[in-house]
Amino acid sequence: MGRNLILLSSCLYLLAMVAPHDSSAQAWPQRHGHTYLKLSHSRVVASQQWDFKGEKRPYSENFSGNAFLDRSFYLYGEYGLTDNVTLVALLPFKRLTVRDGDLEYNTDGLGSVTVGLRVGLKSFLKVRAPAHAVAVNVMATLPTGYTRNLSPSLGPGQADFQAVVSYGYSFYPLPFYAQAGLGYRVRTALYSFSSADSCPTGGMPGCVEDGRPEFGDEWLFSGELGGWLGHHALVQVLTQGVWSNLSPETGFNPINPVPTRQRFIKTGAGLTLYPVSKLGLSVLYFATPFGRNTIDSRDWFFGVEYQFNAPL
Repeated sequence: MGRNLILLSSCLYLLAMVAPHDSSAQAWPQRHGHTYLKLSHSRVVASQQWDFKGEKRPYSENFSGNAFLDRSFYLYGEYGLTDNVTLVALLPFKRLTVRDGDLEYNTDGLGSVTVGLRVGLKSFLKVRAPAHAVAVNVMATLPTGYTRNLSPSLGPGQADFQAVVSYGYSFYPLPFYAQAGLGYRVRTALYSFSSADSCPTGGMPGCVEDGRPEFGDEWLFSGELGGWLGHHALVQVLTQGVWSNLSPETGFNPINPVPTRQRFIKTGAGLTLYPVSKLGLSVLYFATPFGRNTIDSRDWFFGVEYQFNAPL
């Protein structure tokens, strides 16, 4: 049983591999007093978009190459408040570029911060088998005071709240695990945590009208299969998706790519190497094989992670 718990705990190393995609669900809480930190760098590029009908077309009609580029940094952390309750936080520093013909729009700064709790449900559900893990992830995503109508925007400008139920299973003694999650995100009309500039008459490059659009609530789902290669490498296959409960009817502005109603599925793979105990170096890749009203991006994330165990 002890070795089984060690295998289950090892799954925690992959928690931040997909942290930039907050629809990703997790089933294993941290142990009391344990801390997990990860710094990730993204390189997300897109030369095409999925329009609101689900058809591919150029991201920008006036630019033939990669018209969208995201080179952001993400600081992700977890802390075990108890063995069943984990504090989770994600702080993004966004670096965005959009190209339209001969014009280039650049924005950098703090985006929307995500904070919340992961609560283990095994004791509540009276699940005693160590191979199983069940948790609910309750999160809030809040703007950090950025100007929401400067293009490309650092975020949508409004507050979101979500809850995701996750289930995980260890195939011990085989070095594999699987987990899946299903949840719901409420996209509110609360814009108090961001600001807006008044665009001058005649227009100003990078300034768009502050329309405070109505965002559709979204269903969130994810799946993941991982396996260990010896003691120093973890390989993952992942899928995740977002499905607006309001059908996409109009496209987004490519200069300010904040879709109000989006549907997409992403598939990907990851590799984490552990040259020494508790220190991991990771790479994660996602593609977008299906979408409506979203960018058709290729997403790379490179990260370094470390786990601090509580004193015995």
